[in-house]
Amino acid sequence: MSNSIRPLDDHYRSPPCAARALVSVESFPGGMHEFCAGDGILAAAAADIVNHENVVATTIGDLTGKKTYYPVTGNQDFLKRKELIKPHLFSNPPYGRLHGQRVGKARAATTIIRHGIDLLTDAGPNGGKLCCLLDLRYLLSEDRNLDDGLFTDHPPARVHAFMDRITMYPAAFEGKTTRGKQSFAWFIWEWPFFRPGYVTPITSRLHGKAFVHPSDKERFDLSDIVSTRQEILEAAE
Repeated sequence: MSNSIRPLDDHYRSPPCAARALVSVESFPGGMHEFCAGDGILAAAAADIVNHENVVATTIGDLTGKKTYYPVTGNQDFLKRKELIKPHLFSNPPYGRLHGQRVGKARAATTIIRHGIDLLTDAGPNGGKLCCLLDLRYLLSEDRNLDDGLFTDHPPARVHAFMDRITMYPAAFEGKTTRGKQSFAWFIWEWPFFRPGYVTPITSRLHGKAFVHPSDKERFDLSDIVSTRQEILEAAE
């Protein structure tokens, strides 16, 4: 099976090191809600550090009969949520698909981010941060800066970029996968939000490998990552 096949629901299994890196540079008093949790890897890794009672996980999919790595409540559409469960929101949101339909140009992520901002705005002082794991190119996207106006209306407070290429695992993929080719970053929005015109800084440069735990592969059933040319060719067969 080729690891280039894109999951129909845009579900990529997030590397646990990404959550550990996030909680190393941001604080989350009152707790966190992982709102596109999938099988719960990010939530589980975060809960190891901030404690399980401080992390709630939900996902839009039906989890009946599916393995999860954290208590995740399924059939929960984040876009229909009217109020916060916890003060802080974090996730690796889908980019190009909403409810299984292709919307393209990362507009799925933009729609989700705008809803998260609305929830934090409604919560006011009781709200906190929205943290989204996104392709670093999202920061310089013409769509976000000019066309749909997300960064014009609500520029992120800061960005924590990964120096190395962290690997996203396609859902239900089995076998070997090649190391990621894209640069990712945590984009942070925080109430009260910055006004239009604010220039978002890259605040941190994270090294994902520094947050990898030896037990991750077995604990989360992660695929083998290959890097040599021969291994890459074999993994793509």
